[in-house]
Amino acid sequence: MPLMSNTTILANNSNETALDQQNLPCVFVASTAEKIATLLAYCFILLGSFFGNTFIIIIVYKCRHLRKTINYFIVNMAVSDLVYPVVVIPVQIIALSTDSWNWRVSGILGSIFCKLVYFSREASYLVSSQSLVWIAIDRFVAVVFPIKLGLISSKMRTIAIVSTWIFAAALNSPTLITEGLTVHGNNTFCDTVNTQSIFISQEAFVAYFWLQFAFFFIAPLSLITVLYTATAVALKRQSKALENACTAVQRHSFKKRKQAIAMVVVTVVLFYICVTPYALFSLAPYWKPSCAFQKIDIFLANILIYASSTVSPIICLSFVGSYRRGLRNILCPCSGIRSNKMAKREQVTLREIKNRPEENYGRTSKDTANYEETLDTVL
Repeated sequence: MPLMSNTTILANNSNETALDQQNLPCVFVASTAEKIATLLAYCFILLGSFFGNTFIIIIVYKCRHLRKTINYFIVNMAVSDLVYPVVVIPVQIIALSTDSWNWRVSGILGSIFCKLVYFSREASYLVSSQSLVWIAIDRFVAVVFPIKLGLISSKMRTIAIVSTWIFAAALNSPTLITEGLTVHGNNTFCDTVNTQSIFISQEAFVAYFWLQFAFFFIAPLSLITVLYTATAVALKRQSKALENACTAVQRHSFKKRKQAIAMVVVTVVLFYICVTPYALFSLAPYWKPSCAFQKIDIFLANILIYASSTVSPIICLSFVGSYRRGLRNILCPCSGIRSNKMAKREQVTLREIKNRPEENYGRTSKDTANYEETLDTVL
């Protein structure tokens, strides 16, 4: 069974939960209140993910000044996150609202759709996590090594984006074989049906599970934590040189750096919040938590793993002025001219900083100019 397959919420008496399928001893029955709460959460996530990620794509498409490496990675993540509201969440909402996990499409078409739902869910999450890592790499290079701004060239960026999809498809390709339709009486379910054709032994299946777990959770969590920690430390160090600045230019740059540190912290914290419950759920068969803990963890894991598709729009629209201005221009085109004037006034040019005669400014001028040039669109 793939790592993220069959992660349905607490089921009713007629269906197995994900924990049942993993041979765990606890069986849960969702109360009406739990089902309603989950259904409302899915509806909010569906709307937030669909509109939020769609706006991100449109904003970058319409704003030429946003067409930079980091924003292409953000768009790549937005595209992958759109899979949840378009393909995955509606299936969960229909099952909850009808109180039945019966698969409503039968035959070859139903089997294809079953395979694609699980495959797309796993692949889209892996693409999103890889995009987060590339975003962290781009910010790290821009802040820590500003003289190497061209390190991620347009060619390398294209290769990186395409490779995220190829790698995600390759790693989760067994899902296209192992998932299928099973018939129990008069009901048809989408479930794991053909693991033996891929995994010839239990050891092979366990090895695949840990391979998935490493790339889904351990690798992105570790890389993002290290890269963003180094980025935050560098920003903090740079801010000390500007803390006592008396000019508007330097105070503006100091404010930008403080905002960047806050965004870095929020990004890491939200990623951990969304991923940790599901990571614990995936490991439940190995560390055997109590049934009470399992019930809470299943609920949080299913909600937060879907909510992760809304994290990128929330961070971009909360911290990045360029995205907020782009959103205002989409919702209210008449505000476009005013927003552009405000954006120009907020920009700090290299000439303004180089003209500062003070010795302290000279020491940080190059760093400040590079910072403003490369990170103004994402801070």
